[in-house]
Amino acid sequence: MEGRNLHLGLDIGFGDVKVVAGVPEGGEASEVRCRKFPSAIAYARSGIIGDLGDEACEKRYNYNGRDFLVGSAALDSPEVFSTRDINFLLSYAPLLAYVALKELSNGSLDLCAKELCVGIPLAYFHSKRQALSEVLRETHVSGESVRFESVEVRAQGQGILFDFMLDGEGRPIAERLDLNLLVLDIGFNTVDLLGVVRGRPSRQWSDMIERGGISRVCEQLGYYLKGEYGFDLSEQSLKDIVRKKEIVLYGATKDLSVVIRGICEDYAGWLVQEVASRWDGFLKRADALVLAGGGAYYLQDYFLSRYPEKFVYVPAEPEYANARGFYKYLRGWTNG
Repeated sequence: MEGRNLHLGLDIGFGDVKVVAGVPEGGEASEVRCRKFPSAIAYARSGIIGDLGDEACEKRYNYNGRDFLVGSAALDSPEVFSTRDINFLLSYAPLLAYVALKELSNGSLDLCAKELCVGIPLAYFHSKRQALSEVLRETHVSGESVRFESVEVRAQGQGILFDFMLDGEGRPIAERLDLNLLVLDIGFNTVDLLGVVRGRPSRQWSDMIERGGISRVCEQLGYYLKGEYGFDLSEQSLKDIVRKKEIVLYGATKDLSVVIRGICEDYAGWLVQEVASRWDGFLKRADALVLAGGGAYYLQDYFLSRYPEKFVYVPAEPEYANARGFYKYLRGWTNG
């Protein structure tokens, strides 16, 4: 694999890390791989039972002089961090990028000429873009080093736009150019709205709804579980329950689908109204509303029912749309 390019599209969300890359498989072919894991990080502690527990089975990562658990292994830890803050992204993006690369390459880092395109929330694009690019340029984790030949930072939502406008080789899709679009990226913490006028992002019609994402659903579910069962869970654990729609209580599985459906309906009504109140005039003149991000799974039916048929476009596996678009952008740039 030496000498082959690895194009890496990375979406470090406040809820999940999503990564898409074309991994060389021999000859001229590349396999496009997609991976996802929770953006959960916790301090790795040594327990009083020493080697008797599952400590030896946990993947630990040494970063900046400390040992961490990352992803699913961190979810049940009392030391799990809150992931809503932009400073979390800047501090731990290198660690999460390293884990994403290991996930893609099945534990091997024997891939050179790594090219990275990563997203940042819209409100921080101008103020934090350079800082994110710099911290990701070279990463040192657990005695290994990863250096990216290039790091391109794009606003969240731009990846979804690239995914919509480009084919798998990164070539423009002619009929999707020069359109007026509203890209709605429903993430865990934020909702990013990218207005596109005649195929180009418009600063005037773009904005971010802080704390407007699926974390609102998790927050309401947290209140319910605390009041009903005395549970006090981390945001990352609540996100997992929203996805599974159940919880285990004293060994018995409790179905929470009805409760979660009601919370999602309330949230959808709020978000649809937020979008309509600020972008209704723009949408009336637009060619399409592109709905993506992890929240699209929960809300697509509500948006599809509100707007005319075929006006709302939801890509396949919408939670990967940003990372997939960043990957397509790198493919197109390299193919020239």
